[in-house]
Amino acid sequence: MLGSVILGSGAAVAAPQWQSVGKVTSCEKSVAHSAVGGVNFQGCLVVSELGRAQVVLVVNNHSGRAVTVSGAIASDFGDASCEQMTLSTGTQRACYGPTAAVPDCYDWGAGATGGPYGGTVRFTVNGVTNEAKSSTVCLNWVDFPG
Repeated sequence: MLGSVILGSGAAVAAPQWQSVGKVTSCEKSVAHSAVGGVNFQGCLVVSELGRAQVVLVVNNHSGRAVTVSGAIASDFGDASCEQMTLSTGTQRACYGPTAAVPDCYDWGAGATGGPYGGTVRFTVNGVTNEAKSSTVCLNWVDFPG
């Protein structure tokens, strides 16, 4: 089950700390991690109404046991790593990458859009690393909000 993250006037603080997950939008399909059944992850691309974007690694543990995890993000907006921690069963956490403005995703009158944007998320469980892509979202507003 996916929670959600909305970026309002300020973006979430980027890694290295794992954080709670609020309302997430524009996520790729959840992927089962190969090391432990019931541990899933996905890459998301969150674009704020202020024209800033970031890649987010969202993880869930429904395995019935605690696992040791860490994460990394390589994106169009910069790279980040989230430190190793114990992820309890029944827990969901997020690793936030850096944010950047995406002005070429806006319609400047010619109908053109920029992108796609996104990146790769890497999720390590009990020493085994799997990776997935983030979503590729591009806004198409008439005027750049910034």
